[in-house]
Amino acid sequence: MNRFKTLKTSEKLMIIIVVIHLIVILVLFLKQEGKTPKEPLRPLPTFSKSIGVSIHPGLTEQDIQKINDAGINIVRIDIFWSSVEKTKGIYDFKGSGYDQLNDLLTKYDIRPYYILAYENPLYERQRSIVTDEGRTGFINFVAATVDRYKGQNIIWEIWNEPNLETFWKPQPSIDEYSTLVKEVSPIIQQKDPTGVIVAPALAGIHEKSMEWLKQLFEENILNYIDAISVHPYRNNHPESALYDYQVLRNLLSDYSDEDIPIISGEWGYSMHQKDNISINEIEQASYLARTFLINYMFEIPISIWYDWKNDGVDKNNKEHNFGLLWYDSTPKLSFLSIQTLSKTLNGFKYIERIHTSNSENYIIKFKNSNGKNIIVFWTTSKNKQDIKIPLKSGNGEVVSMLGAEHRLKWEKEVDLTLTSRPNYLLID
Repeated sequence: MNRFKTLKTSEKLMIIIVVIHLIVILVLFLKQEGKTPKEPLRPLPTFSKSIGVSIHPGLTEQDIQKINDAGINIVRIDIFWSSVEKTKGIYDFKGSGYDQLNDLLTKYDIRPYYILAYENPLYERQRSIVTDEGRTGFINFVAATVDRYKGQNIIWEIWNEPNLETFWKPQPSIDEYSTLVKEVSPIIQQKDPTGVIVAPALAGIHEKSMEWLKQLFEENILNYIDAISVHPYRNNHPESALYDYQVLRNLLSDYSDEDIPIISGEWGYSMHQKDNISINEIEQASYLARTFLINYMFEIPISIWYDWKNDGVDKNNKEHNFGLLWYDSTPKLSFLSIQTLSKTLNGFKYIERIHTSNSENYIIKFKNSNGKNIIVFWTTSKNKQDIKIPLKSGNGEVVSMLGAEHRLKWEKEVDLTLTSRPNYLLID
């Protein structure tokens, strides 16, 4: 203290300023302590962390537990504005069931993927936001929702499929939707620094939807989101999406120098028995595994399967037959497929694709932090493929798409039989 008194006034002032700065830094540190940091989409998370499923309201704790048992780590669901705000300015998250759902997701360590949607008849007549009053109301709803559930590494999606008339009436509008995103996004960023903001949940990756997306990019929408979300539904095999993803990535590079992640926010295959595109139970299970595998191979950090459970019992209704479970909650083969996929590749990351003379063959290598290797193999060919690949002599275990296991030994090369159903070679 005596030494301080002998200092010049300017020296005393400098010491005081330094002390104040240190106090400010300490206060900021203490404020941040205990907060969950944002879980980045880059670099790519381990495989099982990328697996999600769409659900509908009304699921029980038994459902959520079963989702966890399947190895699914993300759940996507709408938070309906009209369900939360039935009286202007009053937000009922408990009565609408969202508090209970969020508590269950927390209990079973499942990451929420919340869609902020749709219109509210208190403000808007149709399924869209076209008035100033509606926009203000929606922003207030978003602020209340994000404030309620912040700090959980939530994926926040702004609307769903606004490029379709079904979800933005009377017709899709680049101007109206982009304005909504630009006003909503800063609210989410401010209230939930741990949240990941995604849009536009684009329906389809084809010429028409890509033109719509291009116009959206021209509104500088990429400055307001953390990732692009798309729904790559198709009638043919999932591997055909690789070309579409590349087209999308090329478009992104035209509008941004950053590596903007692409999320597969909704994609599935229905078992409905109509037209000439129906698939059976084992084919759905196969397409499911291949969908997640090719997405991850293309560095898609989050993939959401549509959906958890059949919505009805009409075999000719497409919407009734997307589930991993039957309508009575009995598991399909797809449930076993996703459970085997997630648990077998838990903690693993994609390394490379091993090419053969046949481009229809997919042989992809995964590795975990302990140096253990897994080779996943299948073919899009209608005929099985018997091939040999060079591999250091050793032993391993082959796990089938549905979880059957058998031991295997090889010398310098390994014999693999490729079918439409992915198998996993776990190398000792």
